[in-house]
Amino acid sequence: MANIIPFSFRGALFEANHNFKASGGNTFKFSLYTTNPYSTASTVALLGTGNGEVDSTGGTNYSVKTLGSQAVASGTAVASVDFANVTYSSATFTAAFAAIYNTDTVDGVANRLVVVLDFGGNKTATNGTFTVTFPDPSTPANAIISMS
Repeated sequence: MANIIPFSFRGALFEANHNFKASGGNTFKFSLYTTNPYSTASTVALLGTGNGEVDSTGGTNYSVKTLGSQAVASGTAVASVDFANVTYSSATFTAAFAAIYNTDTVDGVANRLVVVLDFGGNKTATNGTFTVTFPDPSTPANAIISMS
């Protein structure tokens, strides 16, 4: 798995464009993709639907999700952020990638890309449950987003 944290994310953190606080922080969304539309780490904003996003028609039970239960943890050497797992019930679709993005408009940019998750190949649900499980936040070095 080769997750991509765009170069722009690091700068956006220092410019206070992302606020991961559980209360009063930004809103982060989660979308699934069949192909990776973010082939360069310099991508700033989410490209929008139709760029390999999972099809939401035909009874697939797919929709963009709002991430919840975000929590920031920091120790002496590592800081990380965690979210609640994302579940799609009665799902019928295939996804190979996911994107986490910040929907708040800051400095004129909305849908600012945070990270692209690579599932390491296609993952399929056929009228079943499709769950994306975030790593245990008690080990920040294994988090989806961490800085040391």
